Amino acid sequence: MASLPAESVDAIITSPPYAMQRKTTYGGIPEADYPAWTVAWMNEARRLLKPDGSVLINIRPHIRNGQISDYTLRTRLALRDAGWNEVDELIWHKTDAMPTGSPRKPRRSWESIHWFAKHGQPWSDAKANGNVAHSPGKGRYAGKADSEGWDHGISGGNTRPAWSRSADIVSLPKVSRWETVEHPAPFPWQLAEWCGKLICPPGGTILDPFSGSASTGVAAIRNGWYYIGIDAVAEYTDMAAARLAAAA
Repeated sequence: MASLPAESVDAIITSPPYAMQRKTTYGGIPEADYPAWTVAWMNEARRLLKPDGSVLINIRPHIRNGQISDYTLRTRLALRDAGWNEVDELIWHKTDAMPTGSPRKPRRSWESIHWFAKHGQPWSDAKANGNVAHSPGKGRYAGKADSEGWDHGISGGNTRPAWSRSADIVSLPKVSRWETVEHPAPFPWQLAEWCGKLICPPGGTILDPFSGSASTGVAAIRNGWYYIGIDAVAEYTDMAAARLAAAA
């Protein structure tokens, strides 16, 4: 990241190591060190981001001895203390989540996507992942129908269909039926695409500093964004290069 010029990136979309949960495959960061480690790489991210750029971090803490680990919570607070604005928390609902964990608890089927920016009004397109609306805009929402973009025009007299804002939950399978990825912890390129449409302007540049198998890069190729991927493991950069070539 230090080799890249300042304010050269529109968006950062990434899934960093989940503490030491996969230390045997690509290393990890001890939970006690995780907040300071994240603040360090996010300081470099701040330099690289354009003024209206933002960061989406996909992560979820594990459960040990019946209690949720607190390292992601402490990391979020540390980033706020370091001057980052936590814009929102989005949810990835994994429709094909494995039935792991305690049999006395519900199946863990979602992960967080934490949204950080330099300030509270970063560039975003809330309608990019939306759908054509079908609400007639009745009752107390009638006055907001046109301004919010989820009305067909019935309340305002406009007959053109409107495009709705997307929800803050995206439902996607973890594993694609059409693609096999050998990385031990891949996330679907469709998730990166959903994230990119939200925070990256058309033709913008997306950075993934923990690129793994380059799911973010595949999404970038498919949507016309420039992509920069960084990984510490040569095996995965080779895997990413082959996957990006196939996507191109």
